[in-house]
Amino acid sequence: MNALAASLRAVGGALAFAAGALAQPPQEPKPPAPKATAAPAAQGQDPKPAGPATPLPPVPPMAVQNPFLPFDRARFEAACRALGATEAQLGRFGAEAADVGLARAADDLMRAVSPALAAACKRRDDGDPEAAVALAQVLADAKEPALRAHARYHLARLFVDGDEPELAIRALNDYFAQDLNVSPLDGEAAFFYAQALADVPMPEHALPRFQAFLQWFPDASERFRAAAQQRLGELQRQQESRLHELADGMQRTTRDLRKQRTGKPVQVDQEGYLEQLNQLIEEFEQRESQSSGAPSGNQPSANPANQSQLPDGESNVGELNKRPTLADRWGDMKDADREKIAAKLQKGLPPQYQKMLEEYYKKLGKAGPRK
Repeated sequence: MNALAASLRAVGGALAFAAGALAQPPQEPKPPAPKATAAPAAQGQDPKPAGPATPLPPVPPMAVQNPFLPFDRARFEAACRALGATEAQLGRFGAEAADVGLARAADDLMRAVSPALAAACKRRDDGDPEAAVALAQVLADAKEPALRAHARYHLARLFVDGDEPELAIRALNDYFAQDLNVSPLDGEAAFFYAQALADVPMPEHALPRFQAFLQWFPDASERFRAAAQQRLGELQRQQESRLHELADGMQRTTRDLRKQRTGKPVQVDQEGYLEQLNQLIEEFEQRESQSSGAPSGNQPSANPANQSQLPDGESNVGELNKRPTLADRWGDMKDADREKIAAKLQKGLPPQYQKMLEEYYKKLGKAGPRK
C-alpha cells in the first residue's frame, strides 16, 4: 500500500478513536428515552441530512476598497487625554512606539489610562475564566471608541486563543462595524479575523482576507506578515486538493469532538468523512495496482502528515508539565465562584454579548470535567 493510502487510514482511525474516546459521557448513563418517530421522507426524495453541529458565524461581504485609513495619532492621543492620560504617559507612548511599534505602544497606553482594561487583560494573561466577562464589562461601560476598540480586540483574541473562532468572528464583525480607524490595532484585528475564519475552517472567506491583510498592511509586524503568508500558501494549496477539502471538514468535526459536542449532527459528519476517506484510499490503491514497477524505498514520502509542522506553542500528546487550560481552571473553581460569573452576565451587558458569553461559558463547562 502506498504511503498516502497508509496515511489516510491512520487519519481515519485517529478520527474514529477520538470520537469513541470523547463521546463517553462524564456522568452516569440515563435510562433511554422513548424513540421519536421520524416523519417519512416524501416519495422519491432522500431524507435531508443533519445540519452542522456548530452553526457558522455570519461573514459580511468583503470591502472592494481598502476601508482602513492611516493611523490618526493626534486623534488617538486626544482620546487618551479624555480618558485621563498625562503628558508623561503620552511621552512614554511616543518613545515606546518607536521601539516596539504603534500597536503595542498604544495598547500599553490604553491599559495605563483604563485600570479596568488592564485588570481584565491580566486576567486573560493569567488564564482566569473570569477574563471574558471582565473584558465584556469594559466594553459595555466604554464611552470612548478607542477604549471600546481595545476591549473588543482583546475579547476576540481571548476567543481565538481559546479555540472559539466562531465567537472571535462575531466580536470582530462588531469591531469592523463600530470601531474601525480609531486605534493602530486595526491591522492585528484584520489578521486575527482571517485566522479565525481559517480555524473554523471557512477557507473561501479566509483566503481573500489574508491577501487583503498583506496588501493593506505592508508595515505590519513581520511576525504577522510571515504567519499570514504561511497560512495563505496553505489555503491556496488546499483549494486544489480534494484531500485538503476533506481535511477542513474533519478539522471542524475534531474541534467539536474535543469540546465534547458529540450529538447526532457531529456523528453524521464523522461518518461521512470516514466514508469519503475510505473512497480516497480505494482510489489511491487502484492507482498503485495499475502502475508498473515497485516503488523505490528511496523516494520521498507522500505522507502529507510528515510534511507539516505544529504551529509554535501547540502542545504534543504526553507533554510533561502541561499548563492548565481555561476549561481546567473552570472545572477547578468552586460552584459559588462560577455562580458569581453567571450573575455578572446578567448585569449591564449588551444583549448580544450576554448571549455570546453565555454560549462561551457553556462550551467551557463542556470542554473539561469539573473537579
